[in-house]
Amino acid sequence: MSQAVARFVRPLPSREIWTFAGLVVLACFIWLAGPLLAFAEVRPLESGWARALTIVVLFAAWGGRLAWRGWRAGRLNAQLLNQLRDAAPRPGGPDDAAKAQLDELRSRFDEAATLLKKVRFGQADGARKGLPRWLERMSRQYLYQLPWYVFIGAPGSGKTTALVNSGLSFPLAEQFGRAAIRGVGGTRHCDWWFTNDAVLIDTAGRYTTHEGNRALDEAEWKGFVDLLKRYRARQPLNGAMLTISVADLLGASEAERTQHAMVLRKRLLELRAQLGIRFPVYLLVTKADLLAGFAEYFGSFGRAECAQVWGFTFPLAQAEASGFDLRAAFDREYRLLHRRLNDALPELLASQTDARQREMSYLLPQQIADLQDLLGQFVAEVFSVSSFEPMPMLRGVYLTSGTQEGTAFDRVMSGIKRFLKIEGVPPVAQSGATGKSFFLKSLLQDHIFREAALAGSNLRWHQRRRVLQLGGYVALAFLCIAMLAAWLKSYSNNRAYLDQIAARVPAVDAQIAGATIAGAADVARLLPVLDALGSLSNAGGVDLAHPPLAYRWGLFQGEKIDEAVDAIYRRALDDVLLPIAASRMEAALREARPDDVEYAYAALKAYLMLYDGAHYDPAFVQAVVDLEMERALPADFTPSQRAALRAHLAALFGNRVAVSPFPMNERLVADVRERLRQVPFSQRLYRQLARTLRPATASYDFSVARAVGPDASMVFRRQSGKPLADGVPGLYTRNGYRNVFAPRLAGAVDAFGREEVWVLNLGASEMPGANDAAAWARDVRQLYLNDYLKIWDDYLGDVRLQRTSSLAQSIQVARALSSADSPLTRLMVALARDTALGDAPGGARNLASRAQDKVDEARSSLAQIFAGQPGGDAGAATDAPASPEQVVDSHFAGLRTFAPGSGDQAAAFDAVLKAIDALYTYLTATDDALRSGATPPPSDAPARLRAQAGRLPTPFREVLDDLSNVANGSVATVEQRSVAQRAGANVGDFCRQAIDGRYPFARGASRDVAPSDFAQLFAPGGLMDDFFQKNLQPIVDTTSHPWRFANRNADADPAAAAMLASFEKAAVIRDVYFGGGARTAQLKAQIQPLEMDPAIAEMVLDVDGQIVRYAHGPLVPSAVQWPGPRGSNQVRLQASATSGAADGITTDGPWALHRLFDRAALSAGRGSEQMVARFSVDGKPIVLLVTASSVRNPFRLAQMESFACPPKP
Repeated sequence: MSQAVARFVRPLPSREIWTFAGLVVLACFIWLAGPLLAFAEVRPLESGWARALTIVVLFAAWGGRLAWRGWRAGRLNAQLLNQLRDAAPRPGGPDDAAKAQLDELRSRFDEAATLLKKVRFGQADGARKGLPRWLERMSRQYLYQLPWYVFIGAPGSGKTTALVNSGLSFPLAEQFGRAAIRGVGGTRHCDWWFTNDAVLIDTAGRYTTHEGNRALDEAEWKGFVDLLKRYRARQPLNGAMLTISVADLLGASEAERTQHAMVLRKRLLELRAQLGIRFPVYLLVTKADLLAGFAEYFGSFGRAECAQVWGFTFPLAQAEASGFDLRAAFDREYRLLHRRLNDALPELLASQTDARQREMSYLLPQQIADLQDLLGQFVAEVFSVSSFEPMPMLRGVYLTSGTQEGTAFDRVMSGIKRFLKIEGVPPVAQSGATGKSFFLKSLLQDHIFREAALAGSNLRWHQRRRVLQLGGYVALAFLCIAMLAAWLKSYSNNRAYLDQIAARVPAVDAQIAGATIAGAADVARLLPVLDALGSLSNAGGVDLAHPPLAYRWGLFQGEKIDEAVDAIYRRALDDVLLPIAASRMEAALREARPDDVEYAYAALKAYLMLYDGAHYDPAFVQAVVDLEMERALPADFTPSQRAALRAHLAALFGNRVAVSPFPMNERLVADVRERLRQVPFSQRLYRQLARTLRPATASYDFSVARAVGPDASMVFRRQSGKPLADGVPGLYTRNGYRNVFAPRLAGAVDAFGREEVWVLNLGASEMPGANDAAAWARDVRQLYLNDYLKIWDDYLGDVRLQRTSSLAQSIQVARALSSADSPLTRLMVALARDTALGDAPGGARNLASRAQDKVDEARSSLAQIFAGQPGGDAGAATDAPASPEQVVDSHFAGLRTFAPGSGDQAAAFDAVLKAIDALYTYLTATDDALRSGATPPPSDAPARLRAQAGRLPTPFREVLDDLSNVANGSVATVEQRSVAQRAGANVGDFCRQAIDGRYPFARGASRDVAPSDFAQLFAPGGLMDDFFQKNLQPIVDTTSHPWRFANRNADADPAAAAMLASFEKAAVIRDVYFGGGARTAQLKAQIQPLEMDPAIAEMVLDVDGQIVRYAHGPLVPSAVQWPGPRGSNQVRLQASATSGAADGITTDGPWALHRLFDRAALSAGRGSEQMVARFSVDGKPIVLLVTASSVRNPFRLAQMESFACPPKP
């Protein structure tokens, strides 16, 4: 039974599995027994969700701990790798060489560490038989949890060969790529062997003997030990396997064996000193197959026999005893081993038939006996006891074989040959059992790996752990003491707090008993009582919402006291303050003037809410009562008293339904309702909506001061004398309309309609329907837009620029207006934005106004109602257009056209600023001239400014006109005439010589305009374009058609107008014939046959080498360009009749294509770029569709047909 239990438990060393099992048991206990757990009257686990939450928290904590451990292991591993990788190089000599070797060693260690993080291993297959698959997976271990062993031995001692031929399972051989191919011929750097049972570290043999570069070998050995210690701090190693080969024992001299033993002892002592643990050491005598007769003696062994242990293990209790004689114990056990060989020899010799094989088998016991003294002396030297050094823990001595290559050692025959002086006898034959291991698998798997727990733990690690645990206990004790002190302090403070409350209660009772209130005028007597009740729980300056930490820790009593005091306080409000407020509301309803509809409606609504909890609005009632109470208060009521009263009213009406203690005055309510029904619904709704929304749109208020900034008063003023900071209410701005009024209109109509049902007690026939709501919304919107126009017109009519009483002031205003950040620009941009409503609102409404307190919003709205302020012009609604916003847009279209923007708007406004700047320059020059007594210089700046001012809306037009009166507009006229004269002389003469009486400007002319002359006159940079760019462009408005001079106030001059028309037409000719900045005239078109007489078999159109052919097939357009590729300046249209006759039309010259179409009857196509040409060839029609590359058809260009050169001066 015990074996079965051990067989099941042994594969499950993982503590996490047992922890998980314990949690499952605990979860079952919580779910089943949780409802029985109680603390006084509290059963925290009674509900199912509480038990489920507790179970989830437990498993989450367990999973979090596992995750934390995994994260911590990964972090430590990353820190290790980073530290190794970032180690500073040591300059010079052997240190650099040692660093190179250590880098390679650490690279190998990184590979092993990567696998250690990812791979989990199971034990040997035999240990898993009979286990469920899921249990086998859960019981697998990380390589960190497996035993770690190190092989130590001289180079060539057979360490690596022993591992390769050990018969162990290496599950990572394929992935790791090293277990099967590395180390057969000796290991230069350490290798890592991962088995299902342990991690084996095969070190380089030169680390043991320090051959060659001693400093380099010592540095590498120390680096290797440091890696083990730092990577497995708690238990770096579970044991060491010391290897000594038969070749080293028999082939070395006594001095070499002694030196070798001392080196191995030193390595073991270094490991123990540096790792800080005591670990078992297993001495493996390797290459036993090199002994003569080994292969013949054991050659008949099967796999199971070869896997057994051939050696002896010292009893642990005896080996740990102080008087343990290692050499005597070794000799005793070794003789037993030798005796066993001798005992089995007769039976073995009897089974062997070959004489040579029997001879060799007979020699093996003698070879083993001869090896005893050498091996015993070696063991004594390595593991001898010393008072200065601790003795390594030797667990046993074992003979193994990995089947090495080489000549067998035969000490018996060698001694006989030396005694008989025989020469020439050949040596014993080499071993023939290559690739076969003896006495390794069971030794490692069933003996050494099973003793992994013999290794001690790192004492320093345990000391640090104990220190940390002690620190945790101290911290926990300190925390307990601190919590106890905090509870004691909190108890003391809360006790003092309760004592202060108790001391204040008698005084408050006396105040309540002595208070007599007759009405709103006597409310001042009530305030001290209510203040005392409201602040009763605030004793000792304790903030109940955020009490000091010294009052908390689960003992704070302020909340309980505050709840009790609040109940008393609210009862006092209901008993004393509520009757006063209800009486005042009835008085307000009775005092409402017949013409003050808004006031009466608000008072009636608030009064009814005190009797109708279903429609109760605490913010609205509080605001109405607050304002009415303030109106009834005496004049000597201080601001602090008013604030205190508002606070008590907020407590009375806010967040609860307050019911009047008096019966409703039905007659008064009926009279007010009847009076309100006489006012049209749309007007009532609009006035109510406007008053309600004004507080929400206060942030959108428009004023000159806000739009322009601090320098507004220097440039602008209001004709009425009002301050510039006053302006248009935010409700009547673009943002107010789009973000507030328009989105809320439909909802307001619906809500107000439903509200009037109970406020005015409407009957079923009077209730609004869906059609009524739509009509009311249109009427309200129209009323709003009417007020919008009136408010903006009044405001704009009241804004003026500052008057200038001197030239110096005019200069100051002109300088400000002409600056880069002109106040005119800022004002006009703001005006254009807030006077455009036509485009649909885009995006979501700005929600910033929702942050405003509802009570303040309602109070601000009702303050205007009860103050008797009018609500704008709410005249009768007019018929709404298809788009009501177009009324505003059309009304202020001129303002938006002038405002800076892009395109034409930018050009127009830039012209204004330039004109103002020019006027500023002119005024400055005039001022300087007047100061010096000289004549003011002539300038066209006043005329240009006057022209721009004529395009400005009110109020800017008048002011800029005044500024422009300092100069004379005739300057512009003189300049225009001068330009016209120069154009007639510089351009007109050549123009007339080049085109007068020539084709295509003269259609019937036989002479053609030369292409070079045409290009010289009309090409980009030609005479016309060059003159325009240099002389006319600054003073001509090319955005209008026809072109006009920019200065509209100049006297009209026919010659200048004719000259300007010539340049406008020349610009069109340039764009059509010289597209893309070409220097020579060219054009492109597509020609498509539409119709052809059936008598014509084929039509061929040759456009200077470009062929368009048609023979009653598909109507496919063909692209042509002029001039063509042939350069013949010839176009020919030829028709071939079915009878074989041919006829056609031929034109020549630079305008041959134009002349060809002049021979056709032309008609308009579907667009201005198309025309239909109908030819008649020998009386047979041919119809072609010609499509130009531009809407300006070069073959029917009106500007070319009507072009006239600039007139003569």
